[in-house]
Amino acid sequence: MSRVERRQRKRRRRRGVLVMVLLLVAVGGAVTQALRLTADRQRKVTPGQPVTITVSSGESSAQIGQTLTDAGVVDSVGRFRAAAEDRGLDGLLKPGIYQLVTGMGIDAVLDQLAKGPSVGVPFTIPEGFTVTQIVDRIAATEEFSKAELRKVLQGKQLIAPYRPKTVKSLEGLLFPDTYAIEPDDTAVSVLQAMLDQLQIVLSRYDLSSAPQRLSPYQVLIVASMIEREAKVDGDRPKVATVIYNRLRDGQRLEIDATVEYAVGHRGLTAKDLESDSPYNTYRRVGLPPTPIASPGEASIRAALQPAPGDWRYYVLISKQGEHAFTASYEEFQRLKAEAKAKGLL
Repeated sequence: MSRVERRQRKRRRRRGVLVMVLLLVAVGGAVTQALRLTADRQRKVTPGQPVTITVSSGESSAQIGQTLTDAGVVDSVGRFRAAAEDRGLDGLLKPGIYQLVTGMGIDAVLDQLAKGPSVGVPFTIPEGFTVTQIVDRIAATEEFSKAELRKVLQGKQLIAPYRPKTVKSLEGLLFPDTYAIEPDDTAVSVLQAMLDQLQIVLSRYDLSSAPQRLSPYQVLIVASMIEREAKVDGDRPKVATVIYNRLRDGQRLEIDATVEYAVGHRGLTAKDLESDSPYNTYRRVGLPPTPIASPGEASIRAALQPAPGDWRYYVLISKQGEHAFTASYEEFQRLKAEAKAKGLL
């Protein structure tokens, strides 16, 4: 073999090695990205959970996006960065401490980060609060009086698209969440923000496919009963099924929480169960006239997506709030006796 041929062979070998290295790098990068995407898809985040995020001065949208993704506020660093660039906000996101929630839309997060951290007075409305409790909680901030809040609730300034024209109450329509009263807020704007948040949550679901063709307002009535009855998330779709099975067959719902709402206290007596209130589902057939509390998203989802089953009864079986479900009245009575023996009822 001549010297020229040997040099050509060496060059070919070097090119082959270089191509192989480049292929390995490319494959490695693709595998890493695939694993990252798979991990992102497998990461399960419960939406609506409060999260505190700190944005430091000089951070890029990619760095901020990584922090938000790690906390479950948004689901993609790349999409967050692309949205920030498309809106011309890259480099304009303000540093500070933000009170956000998991599962937010990217545009909503960008709006807050572009505006800057809230300087308002925070307040939290837990799931299952009634309008009366909500008024008390907001008034506790000392930004508005109870009288001022009640006046707004009874007036015509608030826009509540899911409230039927024949209903005056806003029970069940003020979405439970964490809010902040900003310096320029009024009682109207604060309460309207809660009504708007309900609309945002409901927009995530196909309301036209509600069980038994219920209206959105009726879905909220069902969700409010689920909220007050279920203590464990896994029970919520099953409680919904019990309600729908009874509604379908014209049975009374016999839900304690509706009577508690009517009489204003727990620990019901036989006399309470004889109440003539339209909320007494032990005497009235069908749904109560309004929601009995503000349901959270988990209860709304359960009302729209009940579990498959033939259950008609449920009984508390643990101090953690778990229920047993059955279609048999005899089994229901047995479970009830066991619960009483354990001091659960």
